[in-house]
Formats: sequence, structure tokens, C-alpha cells
Amino acid sequence: MSEIRCEAGKWKLIEEEATLPDGRVAKKVIAHRPDSVHIIAHTSPQSILLLREYRPFLAEWVWMLPSGWMEEGEKPEAAALRELREETKKGAKELRSWISCRYAESIQSIQHIFIATDLYDAPLQGDPEELIEVHEVPLVQAVTDVLNDKYAQHTITAYALLRYGIEKGIAPKSGA
Repeated sequence: MSEIRCEAGKWKLIEEEATLPDGRVAKKVIAHRPDSVHIIAHTSPQSILLLREYRPFLAEWVWMLPSGWMEEGEKPEAAALRELREETKKGAKELRSWISCRYAESIQSIQHIFIATDLYDAPLQGDPEELIEVHEVPLVQAVTDVLNDKYAQHTITAYALLRYGIEKGIAPKSGA
């Protein structure tokens, strides 16, 4: 059984059923939303671009990777390049799909994370309701900032930076 309970914008709340391995049936309302892309954009091997974006419904500035929703029918790579250009005004000669993850079972949306290198100027008009500052940050500082809760309002950014730092051999230091 699958029944739409609510639709708003690009979101749908759908009551769904799933069968457990022992045959019992579980029911849950699942939020469906478009998949997203997030980009670790290197300005050099030691630095990346981070956004400081004002989020009016949180009434605060949020630090995050360049990120955004995929349009219907859009491939993840194309969405990543578009979002990078809209939010940082940079293109990338090299874009590598790195990892994908999900928020939770109750939110159906895949988060595609990319690594972008060899950046160049390639401005594209961004969303008119966004207020974004672009900052170049040393990768070591960005990884350290995860443990200092700088990215607590954007968990995908925190997860991606911490995992990327570990893979790069960066040991974050709390309180730095």
C-alpha cells in the first residue's frame, strides 16, 4: 500500500508499507524530496570553498558546502556543476563522484557528494532568494571546525568534511 498524505512544493508525504523478513508488515509515513548534490570544491590541494548562507527560516547564517537540489530528470554530475556555478561562480575541469548517502529511512532522498578540482571562473545566475558569501578555507581548518560544531546546522557538510579529512589523513583537533 502506498498513499499520498500531503504534497507541498517538491515534497510528498506518503504512507507506505514494507514487509519485514519474518513476514510482518511495517507502516510509516515517508517524506519524499528531490535528491541533492554537495561539492567539496578545491581552490588548491590545501583549500576548499565553503558557503556562509543566511537561512531565513532558521534566522541565522549557516556554513555549508556548495549544495542544492537536483531538478527533475537532471543527472547528479550536471546538478553538481550547475550548483557550483550558481553558488560559487566557479566551474570545475575535474568533477569526481565521491560518495552518496541518505538522511534517514523516513526521508527518501539521496545526497550525492562530489570532489571538484581545477576551478575556473564560470558564473551562473543563482537563486534570487539566496544570500550567500563564498569563503576559501584551509581544508585542515574546515575539518577541525566540524568538531567545533561550526557546521551543526548542515549535517551533510559535517559528515562529508569529517570523512574526507579522515581519508586525507587529517586529524581534526577540537577547540582549535
